Amino acid sequence: MQTDKPLLSVVLPTYNEAGNIAVIVERLSGVLAATPHEIIVADDDSPDLTWKKVQELCARIPHLKVIRRTADRGLYPAVMEGFANASGKYLAVMDADLQHDEKILPRMLELAQNGAQLVVASRYTGGGGTAGWSGTRLLASRLANKSASLLLKRRCTDLMSGFFLVERAAFEQAKPKLHPRGFKIFMDVLQNLPDGARVAEAGYVFRPRTAGESKLSLKVTLEAAAGLYELSLGRYVPLKALLFALGLLAAAAAALLFTAGL
Repeated sequence: MQTDKPLLSVVLPTYNEAGNIAVIVERLSGVLAATPHEIIVADDDSPDLTWKKVQELCARIPHLKVIRRTADRGLYPAVMEGFANASGKYLAVMDADLQHDEKILPRMLELAQNGAQLVVASRYTGGGGTAGWSGTRLLASRLANKSASLLLKRRCTDLMSGFFLVERAAFEQAKPKLHPRGFKIFMDVLQNLPDGARVAEAGYVFRPRTAGESKLSLKVTLEAAAGLYELSLGRYVPLKALLFALGLLAAAAAALLFTAGL
């Protein structure tokens, strides 16, 4: 069922997802058939022409939109631009690589309509899990979540989630405080929600990627760590100041070793 005004806007930030985009759009259209919605693909000018594939799909899917982004690329800015072009009362973001389970979106929307300003899809709450992960990867993910929860004022079971739904009014209140860079968007929104905002969780099983390549890299990991620092300790010692101090310490140590002939 579609009306002129969507209730839910789903933003898919993409880069080189040509092999998955038609599948996820079709799945979302089916799952949300009874919900007034729109799907917005914010693509970072993918070399594999993801944006072009979406343009072709738009011809037969009226609630689908595509934004071809050629500046200020990155996941967080892509989501922000998608939200800026959205019309729904509720805004959701999820990956287009088929690892996020689109079938829980109606449940997430239900939780929001029952009073939650932010709903996170969690791998680590009831009904959640990970498929095909090694013990090492699972341990690393759990440790990262635990470390983040110790540093942040608002907590949930999956702080590293990239799959969430937020009430537009709450997002607009948090927006002036956000720092849209890197990959920390969920933590940033969570920490800057207005006082008294309710947060709910919906469990889902994180699926293995079937096409394309994972975006996880050392750079992504370092950017996430930097984002976590800014959200927690950055208000006391800015990250640039910390890195400058560490650089000075490293230079001083190198000088001492050199003068000592070591």
